[in-house]
Amino acid sequence: MVEMHTRSDPPILPPKIETEVTLIFLLQLVLIVGLVWIDKAFSLFGSLHALVGVVFILLPVIVLDRRDKPYARYGLHRGRPLGDLGWAIGAMVLTFTPLVFASPVFWGIADRSWQFAWPDGYPSVALSHLIVVALPEEFFYRGYLMGRLNDIFRGRIRLLGAEVGWALLIQAAAFAVGHYLTDFNPSRLGVFFPALAFGWLRAKRGSIGAPIFFHAASNIFMEILRTGYGL
Repeated sequence: MVEMHTRSDPPILPPKIETEVTLIFLLQLVLIVGLVWIDKAFSLFGSLHALVGVVFILLPVIVLDRRDKPYARYGLHRGRPLGDLGWAIGAMVLTFTPLVFASPVFWGIADRSWQFAWPDGYPSVALSHLIVVALPEEFFYRGYLMGRLNDIFRGRIRLLGAEVGWALLIQAAAFAVGHYLTDFNPSRLGVFFPALAFGWLRAKRGSIGAPIFFHAASNIFMEILRTGYGL
């Protein structure tokens, strides 16, 4: 049984946990960036996202199984799916509505009109955003990484009803760096902001369920929005 800890009863951390987190993050970057560039050079025949997902899940599992197995403490459990979905829908309402108006201005296409159109491969590909993209990324960043960072940085503040600390900011920055290094496109650093929302939901709900739902929905929403503007 996994023991749940509070700030007054801190978890017993494995030795050199800071070194572990740094090495796992860097190893993940090397493997995933390597897979991306191999796919560009030689083609992985459509298996890139699946292989990246394996890296995101396998590295934390190897480490956590060999150490203290804090899966429940890190939100890596079933959670309460209906409640998590409800919180994800609430986050969609709050964030998607302003994006509808702000995105065309940011993209410099305010004079265009939007028309609904499925992106190539949709709607069947939409499921992959949930299982192949959102789930593995949330497992690694909001589960393993944010969980380990919360163990290291114990200070907390209460933000909109959730207990958060330095881990919220660090995981978002790491998420942005990981995306940027795949193609060195500065716009990719913008994922720092949704990562803050994903991390807040993880802190509020106690599991990665709500971040998974919201992450997948965000990806699908942005693709449909871009396609509707012909981007």
